[in-house]
Amino acid sequence: MSTSTSAPIGPVDLAVIGFRGELRQGGIRDAVARAVDRGAVRVLDVLLVRKEDDGSVRLFDAESPEGAEELLGFPTVMPDLVGEEDAHAIAAEMDPGTTVLVIAWENTWAAEIAAEVRELDGQLLVMERLPHDDIETALAALSSKATNEEGS
Repeated sequence: MSTSTSAPIGPVDLAVIGFRGELRQGGIRDAVARAVDRGAVRVLDVLLVRKEDDGSVRLFDAESPEGAEELLGFPTVMPDLVGEEDAHAIAAEMDPGTTVLVIAWENTWAAEIAAEVRELDGQLLVMERLPHDDIETALAALSSKATNEEGS
């Protein structure tokens, strides 16, 4: 199946990020804005779910570009891609006193690569994000090995 677009479309990630307590948005908002400014990502949608200590749930669903602008400081491209049904499913799994930020973004940095794969009738077979701790462990092992080799 082929769809024509005016620009290549990159892979889309959906991140569900948990926080204890209330989300202090400044740092997250700034980090996402920098990624958008660099052209690395294009934010499609955002959703914020808060489960209070008593188990009640509050949600902020950016159902419009303006709503997302209020939360992030800039509009989203596909508001309501992640909806209220998703929020309730997420809330059912949350611990009381936590907040979850759900953000869908297009990896615009990979759009040209994805377009070329599609052009060649290629198919992405596996894509997996490696855990940060695993990478840190591997880097520490490499550093230790290099230090030992220098000392020899």
